[in-house]
Amino acid sequence: MIWAFAVVAAAILYLALRFRRFQSWVEPVLTIVVAIGLTAALLIWFVEERAPSGDVAAPDATPPALSADNLVLSGMQASLGQTKTSYRITGQLANKGDVPLQSFRLDVVLSDCPNGTCREVGRDSALIVLRVLPGQSQPFTTFAVFPGSDLNPVTTPQWDFGVRDVRAAGR
Repeated sequence: MIWAFAVVAAAILYLALRFRRFQSWVEPVLTIVVAIGLTAALLIWFVEERAPSGDVAAPDATPPALSADNLVLSGMQASLGQTKTSYRITGQLANKGDVPLQSFRLDVVLSDCPNGTCREVGRDSALIVLRVLPGQSQPFTTFAVFPGSDLNPVTTPQWDFGVRDVRAAGR
């Protein structure tokens, strides 16, 4: 379709060079052609955006069910990273569900608990892309960053880990 507008623009420029009386019309005519071209491009873009793609699953097909309840975290450890505000988080994830895991989001909460009184230092969340088959477990590593934790140093860290946004792998 763009070639049609290129041909029209070339014809207008040719006529402007060939005939002096047509030169006064060149600017308004080219402006109108460009406006029509942009309008057509926007319409095509909106229509294609709304059209369903061909690879959408059938309406009666349900996605595989896998929830945070099917995942078990174990051996969770945190060690100081390269900076005073980052920590390297390692652990093991077991898939107790019936479908393979593709990814999940790990929520990390760091609290400082000297003398049994806890104050929350910060929260972070990391997307973990990890394929774990049903009944199996895999180790994983990620980093959590807690800005401002270097201002009030953590003396007695306490960690809380959670799993959310679980995605099952497509077969």
